[in-house]
Amino acid sequence: MTGDRLLLDTVFIQALLNRNDQYHELAKAILPRVRAAVEAWVTEAVLIEVANALSCLNREGAARFIDQCYRTANIRVVSVDTPLLEKALALYRARSDKEWGLTDCISMIVMQEQELSEAVTADHHFVQAGFRVSLFG
Repeated sequence: MTGDRLLLDTVFIQALLNRNDQYHELAKAILPRVRAAVEAWVTEAVLIEVANALSCLNREGAARFIDQCYRTANIRVVSVDTPLLEKALALYRARSDKEWGLTDCISMIVMQEQELSEAVTADHHFVQAGFRVSLFG
């Protein structure tokens, strides 16, 4: 195990599960680092986005990945309860100058609260928010 503490974003998971995704090879290359991390955090909002996006492409793979998240020792699945959603919605409202989606805002709040500095993603919104990203960074 490495000392890494990472947040898994939709871009990474979709790329991992979709062979035709432009980031598929990058996602596969970083997977060993995710597996070796002390903690890999993911929100249920991200898991829902992944399942929705892959419903016509790789439904079984998405369902299997989500199931594994709940059973893998180093993965921390964060439920989206009302207090988390309210904090994320406040960030969403406060950053009207950005194109951040609510799911990203949920992840950013989790990153702040868990003191995570790196997201496994290629989404530049995380860079805008002051975090490092793994697929481009």
